Amino acid sequence: MTVTRPVIVDLWPLYVSGEASAETRALVDEFLQNDPELARRLRRDPLGAVEAPPPPPDTETRAFARARQQLRGYPLMLQMALIFSGLAFGRIVSDTSWDVSPRNFIVMASIAAFFWIAFVVSLWRMRARIMVVPGVKRR
Repeated sequence: MTVTRPVIVDLWPLYVSGEASAETRALVDEFLQNDPELARRLRRDPLGAVEAPPPPPDTETRAFARARQQLRGYPLMLQMALIFSGLAFGRIVSDTSWDVSPRNFIVMASIAAFFWIAFVVSLWRMRARIMVVPGVKRR
């Protein structure tokens, strides 16, 4: 088996961290004695030769879609706020006579207000989390 530069570069993190076996250390030492240019480069910049694996091709697309969804908030909470607002409006319209208690309207309007407040707060928190830009100070 022939040992090539990519094999030594792959073994280099183990060699530097001290986790390599004695045989592996001997193999790396022997190869670096025969290739002084690679030895200089690895000792000068230990991680310069190690390349990170490429990310999957759709990483940016998925991150953008996730951020866009979070910027919209929770659609179920918005739907519930709209439904209960409509029910409260329907209750006030159906109870236009003065002899009916406004208790049903107050209950529906309170539930709608709860959902609206929960939706706005969750939307505000998510947008604040997403819009944080590293290196930029907030006022």
